[in-house]
Amino acid sequence: MELQTTCPWCETDIIWDEEIGPEKNCPHCENELSGYRTLEVDLDDEEDIDDERSDQDDVEWDDDDRGILRTTREIAANSSLQSILNEQFEMPECINCRSYMVEAGLQVVGENGQFEAKVSPVNGMPLVNETFKVIWYVCPSCYRTDSYLDLRDRKQLLDALTPEV
Repeated sequence: MELQTTCPWCETDIIWDEEIGPEKNCPHCENELSGYRTLEVDLDDEEDIDDERSDQDDVEWDDDDRGILRTTREIAANSSLQSILNEQFEMPECINCRSYMVEAGLQVVGENGQFEAKVSPVNGMPLVNETFKVIWYVCPSCYRTDSYLDLRDRKQLLDALTPEV
């Protein structure tokens, strides 16, 4: 059984040298090739897969049409996504899939006395105000969400962490 490794970042097929063994990093883009980042394909069963595909081609005609529609929709979404990203002040990168995240909205935390701010031991100021804002981002690829303090509240945090002179 021969195993072929494909780099998930640059999609390059990596051929192992029998004397050296498997590569630990992609020779093209230098990304790590281990654990969850590695895709191994069994090349010996390729004939069986081709036979199964030819039997199913007539049955899955509708799925191909949906695939074309899905691809067209993805192209349109990517076009919209790029214009949204161009308007954002920040473009955080998703820690799961490395895609740029889209700003989803602003949340006000602490309205109606629902939040009690911690006081900085450095200068006695609250780390954040009793009411502060959080910017939410969503990844359009894997749908992970992340949040960051609003710019004004970041300044408050820095002020609270700075000792009085």
